[in-house]
Amino acid sequence: VIWKLVQCSRSKREKASRVHEVIVFNELGEICAAAHMRNNGIGSQKPHMSPCCNAHCSLRNVAKIAEQIDRAVYSIDLAIFTFSSLSLADALKRALQRGVIIRIISDGEMVYCTGSQITMLAQLGVPVRVPITTNLMHNKFCIIDGVERVEEIRLLRKLKWMRPCYSIVISGSLNWTAQGLGGNWGNCIITADEKLTATFQAEFQRMWRSFGKTEASRIQPK
Repeated sequence: VIWKLVQCSRSKREKASRVHEVIVFNELGEICAAAHMRNNGIGSQKPHMSPCCNAHCSLRNVAKIAEQIDRAVYSIDLAIFTFSSLSLADALKRALQRGVIIRIISDGEMVYCTGSQITMLAQLGVPVRVPITTNLMHNKFCIIDGVERVEEIRLLRKLKWMRPCYSIVISGSLNWTAQGLGGNWGNCIITADEKLTATFQAEFQRMWRSFGKTEASRIQPK
């Protein structure tokens, strides 16, 4: 009984500490950019940063997204219209190095855009799928350690014990580009809400299956 109470208490504390946050990108996000370039070096793509007095700092906002990617234990499923951010691409590469399984769904034309980080990730072995249609694959969401996907991985690897993890979804109007992260008006929600993460995971799984014949794991830039 005592052990059950301890487990219940731990579970409540863990759930209370899980992220539920709205990140807003606006015209005030870049007023501190010059200072960060001086502190971190020109061209720096570091996801972490020293304290900044700008409440709308774009670099801080990007770091919050990278932080969630860095917490991935088993899986990252990304549905993104356009993706050219070096910082977030570096976070995904770190995840690959930890053994996290990544899948990407993108738009058939945007995959080939100049600077697309999807090309680089595909060359590292990340499977990429696109729809065969003139309609846009305009989603922008990322599920980290989705329950359904983690169970799928457990069965695939025939594991009896899984390391602790919990689901996160990142979704909003935000494209993962330099302009989207540092110039445009946009937003994303980062949440551990179980119903939302399950809904997004189910939609990703549905798209992944329906786009199965268009897998582009060997994408080459045009």
